[in-house]
Amino acid sequence: MLTRRDLLLGAACLAAPLRFAPRSAVRLAVITDLHHGLAPDAISRLGAFAKEVKNRRGLDAVLQMGDFCYSDEKATECTDLWRKIPGRKIHVLGNHDMDKVDKVQAMKFFGMASRYGSESINGFRFIHLDLNHFKKDGKLVSYANGNYFTDNATHNWADPEQLEWLKKELKASTEPVIILCHQPLGFAEPGQPMPPEQVEVMDILAAGPVAACLFGHLHVDRLEYCKEIPCLCVNSASYFWSNGMYAYSKPLFAFIEFGADGVLRIEGASGEFQHAPPAASDGVLGRSASISSRRFAFRDRSK
Repeated sequence: MLTRRDLLLGAACLAAPLRFAPRSAVRLAVITDLHHGLAPDAISRLGAFAKEVKNRRGLDAVLQMGDFCYSDEKATECTDLWRKIPGRKIHVLGNHDMDKVDKVQAMKFFGMASRYGSESINGFRFIHLDLNHFKKDGKLVSYANGNYFTDNATHNWADPEQLEWLKKELKASTEPVIILCHQPLGFAEPGQPMPPEQVEVMDILAAGPVAACLFGHLHVDRLEYCKEIPCLCVNSASYFWSNGMYAYSKPLFAFIEFGADGVLRIEGASGEFQHAPPAASDGVLGRSASISSRRFAFRDRSK
């Protein structure tokens, strides 16, 4: 569903010459918040994604953006199926990926070389971040073995080492940058200031050649703009959460293209709730059993 803002920004982008010149478009298959081990039909949802990816041509990478599965024996059916999907893979760590293990164990289970990093694809630079830390009593603690559920703490922080690396990476990049993470960036709730853990990252991103941010975590279908950067929350593959799971009638995933013309194109999926979520969640921005198909300009700040 295209909004008036999407159309206006897309038109403005098409009318203006780009300052960068990617070699070609980048096409991604994207899934997030599968929650194998919690969602009872997660493996069938991943199977539907795998089947669709195998039927596609011209994909440059397959991306999962966190809360994929627990790192235990029961989850091997999930990782085995994932490994059978052809093509380049990108993993992002989600908070629940460390419910039973620490980050080192989770990365080993997923086959990740590092918790954050970057890679170039067709003239775009993809940077994946690790925002899996909480802060309590002034101390920053990495998520591990379910400590995400610590009370009286603020969550979803990046660590100082990573923030310094990010500054250097953006300063050195001559390519448009796509930020990939699990937790939201650039999202303030109505009438509320942006959370400080997001502010410190967005201030860094605003100064660099960042074209867009993609993430999951919230189990909603939502697009916002922060410092001219489009920030897109991709909906969960499995369910909406409101003091319980409200499953979607079909598995949700998206095919996303970053065009050399400066336009981001999303092919989503339409579904319904198996059971209606409670009225108390009516005000949740982006609550939906679908991923909207969209077309909009991404930010052009490359050197």
